[in-house]
Amino acid sequence: MQAGIREVKNRFSEYLRRVKQGETLVITERSLPVARLVSFQQQGPPPVLTLVEEGLASWAGGKPRGVAVPPAVRGASSVAALVREDRR
Repeated sequence: MQAGIREVKNRFSEYLRRVKQGETLVITERSLPVARLVSFQQQGPPPVLTLVEEGLASWAGGKPRGVAVPPAVRGASSVAALVREDRR
């Protein structure tokens, strides 16, 4: 089932009841999907596998290897320095 944000806000209890019964609700904003509401009790694949199944991510299995070249950091000597600065 699919509904816009305003519709969900106005009839939240009804949509929540339907989700509890096993339906999935896709919430849209200006006709574009922005969220999916599913029952907490539903067991499904981990979110990463769902993204792979939908073609939004790829995974060859195994652990992430990182990147060959770390991202360039402007104005600081490292990412750690930026994090320390941000925490002040």
